[in-house]
Amino acid sequence: MEKLIEVCPVCGSADLYYEVGGYAGSVYHCKECGYVGAFVIEANEEMIEKIREKYERERVDESEQK
Repeated sequence: MEKLIEVCPVCGSADLYYEVGGYAGSVYHCKECGYVGAFVIEANEEMIEKIREKYERERVDESEQK
């Protein structure tokens, strides 16, 4: 069975920490990109790589627009 890891939906990092819980549900914070939200992705290595590639492309596009 393939191992799935909880990762940030923005940058693909597994360096997440659980910030709060309660009425709104779980909220996670990504140490790499600063994402804060309840949505995390359970991904395999291939999915994680695709998320990271997309994140890097978007960062390059943003820096070129400045």
